[in-house]
Amino acid sequence: MRKLVITFMFFFCCVPAVFSKHCLVGTNACWESGKYEIISDIEVSNLKIRHVRQTDSKLCAERSQNDDHIEMSGPINPDTPFIIERLLKKIEDSPNRCRGKTGTKYSITVFLNSGGGYMKDGYELGEMFRREQVSTRIVNNAECYSSCATAFLGGHYRGLEKEGKLMFHAPYSYTFGYDVSCSKKDAKLLSYMKTMLNDTDGEFLYKRTMSYCSKSSGWSLNRDAAEIFGLLK
Repeated sequence: MRKLVITFMFFFCCVPAVFSKHCLVGTNACWESGKYEIISDIEVSNLKIRHVRQTDSKLCAERSQNDDHIEMSGPINPDTPFIIERLLKKIEDSPNRCRGKTGTKYSITVFLNSGGGYMKDGYELGEMFRREQVSTRIVNNAECYSSCATAFLGGHYRGLEKEGKLMFHAPYSYTFGYDVSCSKKDAKLLSYMKTMLNDTDGEFLYKRTMSYCSKSSGWSLNRDAAEIFGLLK
């Protein structure tokens, strides 16, 4: 697995088409070596999604093959699953898709950094991740809260780095002003968590999630906690 490091260097000029240092969108986690190319740099309101290609990956069996991934930073909304699904199809259909020596395709990684958004879009995103056997990953200095955490569970493989942040809370609706109201039961959320994990871990996560009714805080986990509760794979 490629190692990410934290950097505080800023760039004030345009990003070249191919470069030897790449920082994930919305974070200061960077790869210090390798040849990277930003294929798509999409911005819709506050949502940023990139399709990035490493052209010199040692994972691929042939030099002509590319190791592509997707980076997402911003709110989970109806545009998020739509855009990411389009990009996944583009990568999947590429004749230069990265493969192992046996011809097996590697799982496409989607890097997540989001404070959350609409829960229904989190479900859709997570279900699409599972269907496409995507790897979801939260790197150092990235956060994945609320509906982002729900989508993260859909990853066929799920990774959380030491300084990454994962947080769950009960779905809520607004009442008066900025007050929120959370339902005591959510059958859809329970079913989703059991499907993405297993009955035991899914039910435990559901109970912990529903015990936090807040729009800004919740059940927060670091990497070791997420692993012990069966959230990583």
